[in-house]
Amino acid sequence: MSPNSSPAGRAGVLAVAALVAVVALGTALWWFGETAEARRIGEAQEPYAGATLPAREAPVDSVLATVGSRIFRRRCSACHAITGESRVGPDLAGVTRRRDFGWIRSMVLRPDSMTAHDPVARALKEEYQVQMLTPRTLDDTHVVALLEFLRRVDAGA
Repeated sequence: MSPNSSPAGRAGVLAVAALVAVVALGTALWWFGETAEARRIGEAQEPYAGATLPAREAPVDSVLATVGSRIFRRRCSACHAITGESRVGPDLAGVTRRRDFGWIRSMVLRPDSMTAHDPVARALKEEYQVQMLTPRTLDDTHVVALLEFLRRVDAGA
Protein backbone atom coordinates (compact mmCIF):
# COMPACT_ATOMS: atom_id res chain seq x y z
CA MET A 1 0.00 0.00 0.00
CA SER A 2 1.50 3.37 -1.01
CA PRO A 3 1.44 6.35 1.37
CA ASN A 4 -0.91 8.22 -0.97
CA SER A 5 -3.47 5.43 -0.97
CA SER A 6 -4.04 5.64 2.78
CA PRO A 7 -6.73 8.04 4.05
CA ALA A 8 -4.06 10.22 5.73
CA GLY A 9 -1.98 10.34 2.53
CA ARG A 10 -4.99 11.27 0.42
CA ALA A 11 -5.95 13.98 2.92
CA GLY A 12 -2.42 15.41 2.73
CA VAL A 13 -2.49 15.48 -1.06
CA LEU A 14 -5.93 17.10 -1.02
CA ALA A 15 -4.73 19.70 1.51
CA VAL A 16 -1.76 20.61 -0.69
CA ALA A 17 -3.98 20.77 -3.78
CA ALA A 18 -6.45 23.01 -1.94
CA LEU A 19 -3.63 25.28 -0.78
CA VAL A 20 -2.27 25.56 -4.32
CA ALA A 21 -5.77 26.36 -5.62
CA VAL A 22 -6.32 29.04 -2.97
CA VAL A 23 -2.94 30.66 -3.69
CA ALA A 24 -3.61 30.59 -7.44
CA LEU A 25 -7.07 32.09 -6.98
CA GLY A 26 -5.73 34.79 -4.64
CA THR A 27 -2.97 35.67 -7.09
CA ALA A 28 -5.44 35.87 -9.97
CA LEU A 29 -7.80 38.10 -8.00
CA TRP A 30 -4.93 40.37 -6.97
CA TRP A 31 -3.70 40.61 -10.58
CA PHE A 32 -7.17 41.40 -11.92
CA GLY A 33 -7.61 44.06 -9.23
CA GLU A 34 -4.25 45.65 -10.01
CA THR A 35 -4.96 45.60 -13.73
CA ALA A 36 -8.40 47.14 -13.24
CA GLU A 37 -6.99 49.88 -10.97
CA ALA A 38 -4.24 50.68 -13.48
CA ARG A 39 -6.87 50.90 -16.22
CA ARG A 40 -9.06 53.23 -14.10
CA ILE A 41 -6.08 55.48 -13.40
CA GLY A 42 -5.18 55.54 -17.09
CA GLU A 43 -8.73 56.42 -18.10
CA ALA A 44 -8.93 59.17 -15.48
CA GLN A 45 -5.68 60.66 -16.78
CA GLU A 46 -6.65 60.68 -20.47
CA PRO A 47 -8.06 64.24 -20.41
CA TYR A 48 -4.77 65.43 -18.88
CA ALA A 49 -2.42 63.87 -21.43
CA GLY A 50 0.30 66.35 -22.23
CA ALA A 51 -0.43 68.49 -19.16
CA THR A 52 2.49 70.59 -18.01
CA LEU A 53 3.75 71.08 -14.49
CA PRO A 54 1.44 73.39 -12.56
CA ALA A 55 2.45 76.88 -11.58
CA ARG A 56 3.15 77.09 -7.85
CA GLU A 57 0.38 79.67 -7.36
CA ALA A 58 -2.21 77.85 -9.50
CA PRO A 59 -5.18 76.32 -7.70
CA VAL A 60 -4.97 72.57 -7.15
CA ASP A 61 -6.91 70.52 -9.70
CA SER A 62 -8.92 68.33 -7.33
CA VAL A 63 -9.81 65.72 -9.96
CA LEU A 64 -6.19 65.26 -10.94
CA ALA A 65 -5.16 65.28 -7.28
CA THR A 66 -7.55 62.39 -6.67
CA VAL A 67 -5.92 60.46 -9.50
CA GLY A 68 -2.54 61.36 -7.99
CA SER A 69 -3.62 59.99 -4.62
CA ARG A 70 -4.38 56.65 -6.25
CA ILE A 71 -1.00 56.66 -7.99
CA PHE A 72 0.72 57.56 -4.71
CA ARG A 73 -1.08 54.78 -2.87
CA ARG A 74 -0.15 52.20 -5.55
CA ARG A 75 3.36 53.30 -6.47
CA CYS A 76 4.88 55.45 -3.72
CA SER A 77 3.37 54.70 -0.32
CA ALA A 78 5.43 51.56 0.31
CA CYS A 79 8.53 53.75 0.63
CA HIS A 80 7.21 57.29 1.26
CA ALA A 81 4.77 58.67 3.81
CA ILE A 82 2.96 62.01 3.81
CA THR A 83 2.34 62.05 7.54
CA GLY A 84 5.57 63.48 8.92
CA GLU A 85 7.27 60.11 9.37
CA SER A 86 10.01 58.60 7.26
CA ARG A 87 9.82 55.11 5.84
CA VAL A 88 12.33 53.53 3.49
CA GLY A 89 12.58 56.94 1.82
CA PRO A 90 11.87 60.47 3.00
CA ASP A 91 8.47 61.68 4.09
CA LEU A 92 6.93 63.76 1.30
CA ALA A 93 4.77 66.05 3.42
CA GLY A 94 5.76 69.61 2.49
CA VAL A 95 7.84 68.53 -0.50
CA THR A 96 6.04 70.93 -2.86
CA ARG A 97 7.09 73.80 -0.60
CA ARG A 98 10.69 72.61 -0.22
CA ARG A 99 11.46 71.60 -3.80
CA ASP A 100 11.01 73.02 -7.27
CA PHE A 101 8.38 71.15 -9.31
CA GLY A 102 10.93 70.42 -12.03
CA TRP A 103 13.23 68.88 -9.42
CA ILE A 104 10.38 66.67 -8.16
CA ARG A 105 9.55 65.64 -11.73
CA SER A 106 13.15 64.68 -12.42
CA MET A 107 13.42 62.79 -9.14
CA VAL A 108 10.29 60.78 -9.92
CA LEU A 109 11.17 59.99 -13.53
CA ARG A 110 14.98 59.72 -13.33
CA PRO A 111 16.05 59.07 -9.73
CA ASP A 112 19.27 57.32 -10.75
CA SER A 113 20.40 60.30 -12.83
CA MET A 114 19.39 62.70 -10.07
CA THR A 115 21.41 60.89 -7.40
CA ALA A 116 24.38 60.81 -9.75
CA HIS A 117 24.30 64.55 -10.55
CA ASP A 118 22.21 66.48 -8.00
CA PRO A 119 23.74 67.15 -4.56
CA VAL A 120 20.36 67.21 -2.75
CA ALA A 121 19.29 63.90 -4.31
CA ARG A 122 22.71 62.43 -3.53
CA ALA A 123 22.42 63.55 0.12
CA LEU A 124 18.97 61.93 0.37
CA LYS A 125 20.36 58.68 -1.03
CA GLU A 126 23.20 58.77 1.51
CA GLU A 127 20.82 59.60 4.38
CA TYR A 128 18.35 56.81 3.59
CA GLN A 129 20.93 54.33 2.26
CA VAL A 130 18.71 53.37 -0.66
CA GLN A 131 18.43 54.27 -4.33
CA MET A 132 14.90 55.20 -5.39
CA LEU A 133 13.73 52.82 -8.09
CA THR A 134 13.39 54.08 -11.63
CA PRO A 135 9.70 53.78 -12.51
CA ARG A 136 8.87 51.78 -15.59
CA THR A 137 5.35 52.97 -16.26
CA LEU A 138 5.24 56.53 -14.94
CA ASP A 139 5.22 59.42 -17.38
CA ASP A 140 4.77 63.19 -17.24
CA THR A 141 1.00 62.90 -16.80
CA HIS A 142 1.52 60.68 -13.75
CA VAL A 143 3.98 63.22 -12.35
CA VAL A 144 1.50 66.07 -12.80
CA ALA A 145 -1.17 64.01 -11.01
CA LEU A 146 1.27 63.17 -8.18
CA LEU A 147 2.23 66.84 -7.88
CA GLU A 148 -1.42 67.88 -7.66
CA PHE A 149 -1.96 65.30 -4.92
CA LEU A 150 1.14 66.45 -3.00
CA ARG A 151 0.12 70.10 -3.45
CA ARG A 152 -3.31 69.27 -2.00
CA VAL A 153 -1.67 67.46 0.95
CA ASP A 154 0.70 70.40 1.51
CA ALA A 155 -2.19 72.87 1.37
CA GLY A 156 -3.89 70.88 4.14
CA ALA A 157 -6.96 70.14 2.06
